[in-house]
Amino acid sequence: MTDSPPKPFVERLRDRAARSKAAAGGRNRAAFLSAKPDVQAALDDGWPVSQIWEALVEEGRIDFSYVWFAKYVRDLIRKPALAAPVADPVQAPPPAASPSPIVQPPAPAPAPADDATAPEPRPRPKRFHHPESPDMKDYL
Repeated sequence: MTDSPPKPFVERLRDRAARSKAAAGGRNRAAFLSAKPDVQAALDDGWPVSQIWEALVEEGRIDFSYVWFAKYVRDLIRKPALAAPVADPVQAPPPAASPSPIVQPPAPAPAPADDATAPEPRPRPKRFHHPESPDMKDYL
């Protein structure tokens, strides 16, 4: 038995995912999710996504392309509701009603259509044709 403390759970998961024969996309997503809190904190501090990706690659925490990293940032951090809708077991209370609701006037009823007074359809516009031999006087 070794005297070194056991690796953190996230590290063990990362090692297990690297050894497994699962699809690379699953490993990449798992690696991103393990780094997500750090990515979120860096984004909140105003760091560019490209520099966050470079730092994580240099540290060896992720090993996939910037394109996929940017996609995970977009889908899992910036727009998480669109990525994977998950039912929330705790329902948030509905928003409070505003004290003065805006009332829009009803739309006017359409006028009854008479077949006798129906407007004629507009004629189609004529197409523009370039003259075969333009006269320079017309342009001056």
